[in-house]
Amino acid sequence: MAGMGGLGGLGGLGGLGGLGGLGGLGGLGGLGGLGGLGGLGGLGGLGGAGGLAAAGNDPGVVTGVLVATQSIAHVAGPDDDGAQPRGSFTPLAMGPEKNLEKWEQWVRGSLYLTEALRAFDWIVPDRDAEHPAFVLKHDGEAVYTLVRPSIDVFRQQLEFMRTYAEQRADRAPEILTQIGYPTAYFTGLLGLGAAYQKTFELITVTQVLTSHVAMVVKHHLACRRPDKLGASVMPMIVTPGHGTFPSAHSAEAFAVRTLLRGLLEDPAVKPHFPEPKRVADLVSKQAERIAVNRTVAGVHFPIDTWAGAALGELVGGVVLGLAGRQATVRPRHYDARHADFFARFFDDEPAAEDRGLTRDQGTHAVASSPLFTWLWSQATAEFALG
Repeated sequence: MAGMGGLGGLGGLGGLGGLGGLGGLGGLGGLGGLGGLGGLGGLGGLGGAGGLAAAGNDPGVVTGVLVATQSIAHVAGPDDDGAQPRGSFTPLAMGPEKNLEKWEQWVRGSLYLTEALRAFDWIVPDRDAEHPAFVLKHDGEAVYTLVRPSIDVFRQQLEFMRTYAEQRADRAPEILTQIGYPTAYFTGLLGLGAAYQKTFELITVTQVLTSHVAMVVKHHLACRRPDKLGASVMPMIVTPGHGTFPSAHSAEAFAVRTLLRGLLEDPAVKPHFPEPKRVADLVSKQAERIAVNRTVAGVHFPIDTWAGAALGELVGGVVLGLAGRQATVRPRHYDARHADFFARFFDDEPAAEDRGLTRDQGTHAVASSPLFTWLWSQATAEFALG
């Protein structure tokens, strides 16, 4: 896993904790969410182990349990000393998908991320090239090529920044609550609550995986934020401490869009929704709105959104491939042209090509993973009607 290497050991995933620099809310969409990955991040019921884990570390409870266990230990008698077996011992089954239900969410999160990230590698842009390009590879094949825009293209984009700023008052509640992962904006459309823990887990690992990949791309292309090019941009929120291109929020939103559209097509999930196509349309529109909100806020250019959406669609497709839901993804190439972002143009391939995004006609195979197929089966089972 060259580049993505251990990702700092995935921070020990000691709960993917602040993930050091990745932490904060930055553009990682709140990897704070990963916080402790104490259940893949805050996310409602995914966090912690509910009341038991928290109560188990309460000093008063610990003291009481200590007194109680010392008082009753004599009833069990001596433990096995190795000489004379006491009772029967059954070892845990071994295998990549075995015991997943027994592990805590942050442990599963570590396993999912390591499994997915190890297939990614990249070619660093040639700084001396006229048009430096970052190439993301999956299982050795190029799947995403992103050309660094010229400063002139970014300067042209400032006209959109001024226009979008007029919408800040209307969109402020959304923008402020989407600084972290905007999971609730998607799950609300599907009516997901506490009974859908594995679905939340699937959505979250998709967001986190996309965040990690996006940060690598941002780092190597090193493009400055809108407020560093236009004095009148004046973002309404703190500008994240990493590059502007591509937009990680856009990537995460479109990765979730791709994931949920695949989920809504699953035979086990479809009967749960009377009109799954309409729900999928709402998911798509929500992804677009979340992505564009970052331009309204003053922290991303529209071309950042194009680059992020293309990356998110790819990573979401990889997750579906790992889950055994689709066998291939289509490699893509984005060489930004001065244009605004609209999902209808993104989804229309000729229109997308006119704006610099080309999806290859060929495909790249993605092998399924026992970890992700297990998670997918657990998530889809939550939609059972009987």
